[in-house]
Amino acid sequence: MASAKDMSALLAEVFRRGGMKRAVKRANAVLLWPQVVGLEVAKFTNAKVLRDGVLYVDVSDSETSMHLMMQRQKFIDVYRAKYKLKELRDINFVVGRIKELEIPQKEPEPVIDNRELANIAKDLAKLNLPDDLAKPAIETAKRILANKARQEAKGWKECLVCEVLTDSTGLCTVCQRYAESVRVQREANKLTMQVSLQTPALTAEERLVAIYLATNKLQERMQELLPLVLLDSKYRLELEQTSRRYLAHKLSKPIEDISDIDFDSLDHRITRALGRWK
Repeated sequence: MASAKDMSALLAEVFRRGGMKRAVKRANAVLLWPQVVGLEVAKFTNAKVLRDGVLYVDVSDSETSMHLMMQRQKFIDVYRAKYKLKELRDINFVVGRIKELEIPQKEPEPVIDNRELANIAKDLAKLNLPDDLAKPAIETAKRILANKARQEAKGWKECLVCEVLTDSTGLCTVCQRYAESVRVQREANKLTMQVSLQTPALTAEERLVAIYLATNKLQERMQELLPLVLLDSKYRLELEQTSRRYLAHKLSKPIEDISDIDFDSLDHRITRALGRWK
């Protein structure tokens, strides 16, 4: 059986393979609540959702809420130290909502992809999780897949960066917010020139957005250079270098590994301008 220290990482990997990238962090916080507080406390509390770093937990009454509030920091410390959930900053106890959970949903659940669920269940089975974690894990997977099916039915599409379903065009709300950040834009400008640049000031998700922005900038520059190359061959070297950096980001490859075959994926007008006829 996996150790408590590794449990969060193992669950994250299972859900990641199931295509539930951003839902993983929220799911882990909810799933691990019984492990953090113990089974006795879990009987009269219900962790609902992690939103903007705050875990919302339903409790039966104000007395229970007051008691748990006194232990809140201890719970947070367990999440952060033992389960490595650094995103969790606070816990908010909501009184009087436990009974609401017992009211059956009036709306029918959307049809989920049973193949996806089966794959996740298979991976979860390999972890040999304890009973108090295995059942909530599969139930969480069902809820996430149901939400995914509901969004797909509404015509939502995958974000171009993180692949989370969104009703926005192009980027999801979170990635769009990152894209508008001056800090991310600054690093994106650097990445247009230095493909392998390290970006310690950015989170992993912010870096993906920065790479997306850099790739778009390089693509725009290639289109600007194309007519210039046709007029003056002195611009060919810049077009070649810009194309290599673009391909390195687009294909997630080191720039030195970009091959002649990779250039074939470019706009045929650019390959012709570079003397790389197909």
